[in-house]
Amino acid sequence: MTMISAREFSDWLRTRFAEEDQGVCLTREDINQLTGRQSFSLGFVHDIHYELMQHGMAFVTDTSRETFYLVPVSNKPWREQLEDQYERELFCNVLPLDKSG
Repeated sequence: MTMISAREFSDWLRTRFAEEDQGVCLTREDINQLTGRQSFSLGFVHDIHYELMQHGMAFVTDTSRETFYLVPVSNKPWREQLEDQYERELFCNVLPLDKSG
């Protein structure tokens, strides 16, 4: 197996997981196997992330850099999300009046 570039790997990830709502995780070993590399740098991860962000996906790692996460990115602003949540909670907390009594 020949080593593939960050762009090639990001294309592979995007093609297979673009419709995944929850995202997926990969181990360092998974990436080594899938890319044909014995090791890779954080720069390689950044390049993959850069390529995927153009398609609404993020590629990030945990602090130990052993597990990597491919997740969809939301364009919804945080304030809009909180307002929607507040409206749902407000609506759910309204008790209907009992008209039979």
